[in-house]
Amino acid sequence: MDFKPNLLAYESLMFLTVQFIALFTGIMMVKAGQAEYLPTAPSLVWFFVAFLISLGIILLAIKFLKKSSFRAFFAFLIFVGAQIVFGSFLPVLISIVLAAAVVGLRFWKPNIITHNFAIFLGVAGVAAKLGTILTVPAILLILFGLSIYDFIAVFKTKHMVSMFKDMLKKGMPLAIIVPETPVQFGANVEKVSRHKLKETDKKVLMLGTGDLAFPALFAVSAFAANGIIAALAIMAGSIVGIIFNHYLLTIKKYKVIPALPFIALFSAIGYFVAVLLL
Repeated sequence: MDFKPNLLAYESLMFLTVQFIALFTGIMMVKAGQAEYLPTAPSLVWFFVAFLISLGIILLAIKFLKKSSFRAFFAFLIFVGAQIVFGSFLPVLISIVLAAAVVGLRFWKPNIITHNFAIFLGVAGVAAKLGTILTVPAILLILFGLSIYDFIAVFKTKHMVSMFKDMLKKGMPLAIIVPETPVQFGANVEKVSRHKLKETDKKVLMLGTGDLAFPALFAVSAFAANGIIAALAIMAGSIVGIIFNHYLLTIKKYKVIPALPFIALFSAIGYFVAVLLL
């Protein structure tokens, strides 16, 4: 049995990097008075409508856009999130320039380092923004609903697996890439993606943007409602979820798993433990 501790260490570090960037961004936005929380019921309707529309756009983009067009779509998503991060503590013009630089760097040197850096900022920015709109009760219900969806999409309809394979074929996965050794961080993203399609052993892991974003926006919302301890407890719980998922992939030898359910479960446990102890 090979638990692959190096992979777990790199994955956990990258996951936490996204969480802390999102939390920092969210804290800056809350302190600047930019948090505008919607009532729970309307926000649930708004979120699920937006989610279905976004999912449809992404599915269509992956399926029908040519590589160059999908690259522009990918770049736009990164730019929006990165601009939110930089804009939380810098003037608008500077934040726009820096976000554009992040996108440019990703495509100028398309290796794992630049790809992950772009994903870090893109996901963190969007998560922070949503975390200043959605209340904790709304997020808990969203996590419950999306965990069921994730399970069905991976194990039943399998459209999530098909969608991810299509992204790998284009060489632009909407995910962080976790290699087993430091030297692999300089590898070309397209080559890694092609190898991932044929991979039989777990030498490279990929964690999707949704699995990164939802615990992050949960932490931001919890910070605004309950303080920093609750936010950190959510992160701690999320890491337990990451470890459990890693166990399923490496020891139990699952080829693919829905990552969100266990991340959501343990992050919710972390939140409730923190709230009870506060």
